[in-house]
Amino acid sequence: MSALEGAGDHIAERNGVFISVDMEGMAGIVHLHQVMRGMPEYERSCRLMTAETNAAITGARRAGADRIVVNDSHGDMRNFLLDELDDGVEVISGADKPFSMGAGLDSTFEVAFFVGYHASVGSERAVMDHTYGGRTIYAVRINGRPQSEATLNAALAGSFGVRTALITGDRTTVEEAARDLPGIEGVVVKEALGRQAARSFHPVEACRRIEQSAHAAYSRRDSRPLYRPSGPFTLEIDWMNASMADLSVQIPQVQRAGGRTVRYETGDFKTCYQMMLAMLVMATPAAYQYPR
Repeated sequence: MSALEGAGDHIAERNGVFISVDMEGMAGIVHLHQVMRGMPEYERSCRLMTAETNAAITGARRAGADRIVVNDSHGDMRNFLLDELDDGVEVISGADKPFSMGAGLDSTFEVAFFVGYHASVGSERAVMDHTYGGRTIYAVRINGRPQSEATLNAALAGSFGVRTALITGDRTTVEEAARDLPGIEGVVVKEALGRQAARSFHPVEACRRIEQSAHAAYSRRDSRPLYRPSGPFTLEIDWMNASMADLSVQIPQVQRAGGRTVRYETGDFKTCYQMMLAMLVMATPAAYQYPR
């Protein structure tokens, strides 16, 4: 995968911020039970998610952003406490939507923010690391390069000409993004001690830092990375088990590349992204073959 492009091609007609919000990367969140609907701590996590999103919105707005669209990108994607969310934004909710975590992205935005993100699957010292499918995906590569949700969504943004300006989460998440997206504004809200343990800032302090960095991210938006990989693209997914590969190769043009590995080739990144989501839908039933 290539390719970070320079800062000289800002389009004057673009306006505003697209914010994709996950939950695992929020300050104070360390365990799967905190991010699962129906668990006792889940609603508190929704409140933390809403507060950190509001902080990013406030920072962007102070820097001059007057149009903000927020996409709920965690789990079933119905997690915001809407009556506590800033009333000046548009909200995209629900899981069955085009481009999933990138739903709503188009060429009218100036920048994208990724709030509450987590590191890629298999990362060391990262809270609840995974890439898109925690029960299904063992690894994702494009042109041989391992992917995180941040790189996948930054590349999707870049395919619309939208720069990725901000990421928040644990230290590993932020450092991982900075390697692939040099120039991105990063906010470390916690440091993982293990996959389900972390040393975290107080939520109020985390929100203060996010607001400050969102202000900086939007203020200097033309210098933020436009991550626009060049094709053609070879997508490879290593599934958790071979049954998932069995199911996903039923999609035309998806090829078997190993016992649990599949491959798909295309010249268009949006198509590559959509195929990853389609294969995930096909493979997911095989995650529930064993009693839970």
